[in-house]
Amino acid sequence: MSGAMRIFFLVSAALIVLAHIFSAHGAICRRMQCQKMDGRCEVECLSFEDKVGGCRAELTPLCCKKRKIN
Repeated sequence: MSGAMRIFFLVSAALIVLAHIFSAHGAICRRMQCQKMDGRCEVECLSFEDKVGGCRAELTPLCCKKRKIN
C-alpha cells in the first residue's frame, strides 16, 4: 500500500510542476508580445499611457504603451 501512495504523490507532484511550467510559458509569451508592441507590463498604466492589451500575469495584468502626440 505504501508503494502505491508514493507513486500517487510523485505523479501528483509532477502534474503540479508541469502546470506551473506551462502557465509560466504563457506569461512569458504575453510579455514578449507586449514588448513587440513597444509597451510594458504593469499593474496600472500611468496617466500618459494607454492600455494596449493584457499581460494577464498575477502581478502585472496590463500592457501599457506611451501615447503618441499628434
